[in-house]
Amino acid sequence: MRLHGRIFSLVLLMLVGLGGTNLLFFYSSARDKVEHDVTERLLIAERSFVDLLDNRQRELISSVNAVVNDWGLRQAIGQQDRQTARDVLVNHSTRVDADIALFIDRNRQVFAATLPVAHLPQNVLDLLDRAPKSAHLIAAIGDRYYQLVLDEVKAPVQLGWLAMGFLIDDPLAERLSLLSDVEVSFVHDWDGRLDVFASSLAQPERALAAAQPQPNPSDRFWTVSGGGFEDLVLHHGLDPDRPGMQVALQRSLATPLMEFRSWWWSLATIFSFVTLAGLGLAWFFSRGITRPLNHLLGAIQNMETGNYSTRLKVDRNDEIGSLSRSFIRMQRAIADREEEIRYRADHDLTTNVLNRNGFLDALGERIEAGGDTHCALAVVCLRLNHFQQIVDALGHSWGDRLLELVAERITGTFTGSDLAHANSDEFFLSFDTRDLTAVYGIGEQVHDCLAAEFSIRGISLTLTGRVGVSVFPDHAADGQTLLRKASVALNEAIEHHRRTVVYDPALDQNSVKRLTLMSELPRAIRDGQLELHYQPKIRLSAETPAVEGVECLVRWQHPELGFVAPDEFISLAEKTGYIVELTRYVLDRALAQCAAWRRRGIDLCVAVNVSAVDLRHGSLAGRVQSLLDEHGLPASALCLEITESAAMEDPESALRRLSALRDLGVRLSIDDYGTGYSSLAQLKKLPVSELKIDKSFVLDLDRSEDDQIIVRSTIELAHSIGLEVVAEGVESARILWQLREWQLDCAQGFHISRPLALAQIDEWLTATSFQVRGIPAVVSTASGR
Repeated sequence: MRLHGRIFSLVLLMLVGLGGTNLLFFYSSARDKVEHDVTERLLIAERSFVDLLDNRQRELISSVNAVVNDWGLRQAIGQQDRQTARDVLVNHSTRVDADIALFIDRNRQVFAATLPVAHLPQNVLDLLDRAPKSAHLIAAIGDRYYQLVLDEVKAPVQLGWLAMGFLIDDPLAERLSLLSDVEVSFVHDWDGRLDVFASSLAQPERALAAAQPQPNPSDRFWTVSGGGFEDLVLHHGLDPDRPGMQVALQRSLATPLMEFRSWWWSLATIFSFVTLAGLGLAWFFSRGITRPLNHLLGAIQNMETGNYSTRLKVDRNDEIGSLSRSFIRMQRAIADREEEIRYRADHDLTTNVLNRNGFLDALGERIEAGGDTHCALAVVCLRLNHFQQIVDALGHSWGDRLLELVAERITGTFTGSDLAHANSDEFFLSFDTRDLTAVYGIGEQVHDCLAAEFSIRGISLTLTGRVGVSVFPDHAADGQTLLRKASVALNEAIEHHRRTVVYDPALDQNSVKRLTLMSELPRAIRDGQLELHYQPKIRLSAETPAVEGVECLVRWQHPELGFVAPDEFISLAEKTGYIVELTRYVLDRALAQCAAWRRRGIDLCVAVNVSAVDLRHGSLAGRVQSLLDEHGLPASALCLEITESAAMEDPESALRRLSALRDLGVRLSIDDYGTGYSSLAQLKKLPVSELKIDKSFVLDLDRSEDDQIIVRSTIELAHSIGLEVVAEGVESARILWQLREWQLDCAQGFHISRPLALAQIDEWLTATSFQVRGIPAVVSTASGR
């Protein structure tokens, strides 16, 4: 498009864009105002509706209280006189204009009712099973819905329950609509299908409203449309026990919007005339200024193709001449900057070697050349060890200089190679090699290159690294994939502390498995694929060793991958944040089983592991208290095991979190003690009552004098500061005997029992020779209620 056409188009876009934006803004503002007014009207209607239902409910409660105290009703019930009882109910319901009244005996059967009742709704039966003294709810009796109030009838023992209610029907909805100036509909959600069982809407609009998609439960307001109408709807729940039972308050949006449309069309007409006039002026203006500039178009077109060598002849001293001279200077400056940009795009400015993009381009060229000559090509990913610690200690300028020296040494060692600095501590290297077998010496060459000390400002620094290698064409046929597979090999080297790893397809399978586990872990938690195993813990400090509790260990039997080791999915859960949900799941299952054992007279403390992520989560104490209350358990029934590293990661925060748990009465234990770098002097500041010695110190206790010294001194020191000690990994009777001689408090391990599934732990508790701690029969009865 020529310049005058561009100017004309620019003016056109400006006029159309500005005017159109204003029109859209005005229309949007009008719609927002209408929606705001309708929303306010719906909120007011909601408050009125709630007040009305509360008044009706209070009337019912007052009436029910009067009927409950009616001697004639209780006498008729006691004499099994159904007709007299029904007459009493009819009399009282007529007096208060109740639409239904019924008496339900202790067998959950309708003894007498003012209307035929074939059977009681399920939500009424569920409520009666909870044995309330009084309650209110919405219930479907027959094919009609009622607002019911229930009250217990005693004389003095319980005779049953009296229920009275108002009918929820179209006349009620119409009265509410007149009072609130909105349409009112009572709806019930049947598995995603909305059933409108009472409404002030006409039948066609009612059918359209029922056919609308179900709203998101988190959205209070939603829009229904169709059949020439558009309404805003506010949903309000009627019954907390039945989320699907709702009232929909509805008001039209289309009607108030019609008032704005005539005004909007007038504004659009004015805008059209102004736009046409402006376009005419723009056409003449653009033609007048573009003719003198046509001779610059050739140079501009060359610049568009990247050619900056075109010379312009300047023979004018007016504004056009000044523009041409400025253009020449700009042409030269752009050429210089573009050259610099191209360099920056492909190079790392710290080391002056290639960056990732430049490396991939060079790698692509090498692959293309190697494909013609059938030459192998090695790609190396190098990660420097402890580079960040050097930067933290000496500063970024030292780190940059060290990277320069590393790049210079690698470039000097591997002549003819391509080197790239990918990020702060990672380099990429590619060079030709003979074949795949020759690759296994590449890693050592890289390590040898780094072996000599680096000197910066008179200070000598030593570097080591991890290396991952992939090879063309054996591992991949393109640069991106080769680099990815070299990175996979590097990650394997880092994770397993190996100097050099050459890519193997099995490594990718492990990556795919980790991704699969990461994506399916939340569903496994939701669907209950995880199960708990229980490992008994024996108290040795008692006169007779007894089973004090169990440690709850989570297991995952994946439907496709089979058994997944806890170390695999628990580490993933910690990295992804799902560990909070996983811990809640384990706590819930463990406390539920603890409550079941207590009902059978078995008093066991359940121990659950808590990660550092859980400890940082501020609501841990609240969740624990909620679950204890839910299962009716005292806090002493639960022991939380926190790893030593998690407790010392942030001691001040850990102290606050653990103190909150300690205040609940929950027992706290430091797990895997001895594997970190903390001391008893540090741990004694935390509100814990128990140390758990890591099994690595216990497994060879009968053969290792060093382990004996560590374990015995730990027991003595812990006892001296008032902590109990638990040892895990007890796998022989000799070790168990030795630990008891050293006055160990508790022990667990394969010699006592392996972790067992629920059915197996129940059998073990029945068959074990150890004493199983019980609870008094009276407590057991109370827990079972």
